[in-house]
Amino acid sequence: MQMDNHVHLLVTAREHRQLARFVQRFAQTYAQFRNKRRNATGKLFEERYKCIPIATERQMAITTAYIELNPVRAGICNSPRDYRWSTFRLHSGFEGGEPTVASLWTPSSWYLSLGTDPSERAQTYLDWFEHYRARDEWSEVYRDPPRAGDRKRFETPDRRKAT
Repeated sequence: MQMDNHVHLLVTAREHRQLARFVQRFAQTYAQFRNKRRNATGKLFEERYKCIPIATERQMAITTAYIELNPVRAGICNSPRDYRWSTFRLHSGFEGGEPTVASLWTPSSWYLSLGTDPSERAQTYLDWFEHYRARDEWSEVYRDPPRAGDRKRFETPDRRKAT
């Protein structure tokens, strides 16, 4: 998902270094192009590249919803359905409007397991998504206010300390 100041990619690569090399080549090449065009210097993204492996279907589900809710949390739109660069319309079965990221999207095995046909998957996804959105597990990541100098404390959605 493309945001104003960052990008989320939910990608399956054969080997994690392949993705790192892709991002490095893309970001470096585009930054050089942009800087030359603007007679400027600097990097393309504010923060460094992060790669977080997804090991379970639960992580896949929560990560998918987290990414699709990003533009809503950022105040860009009221519904993820309204954000052009989201896979939400594909997951939830909504068609129409501006072109989407359909040509880049391959449904995950988790998504495909939600039903036997596209309409059943879309409805199951919508039901699950609304349940997730109401709980918004990511907003509960910081349970205690951090103390000066402390590292952020992460917890799992069931409030156990993350390892």
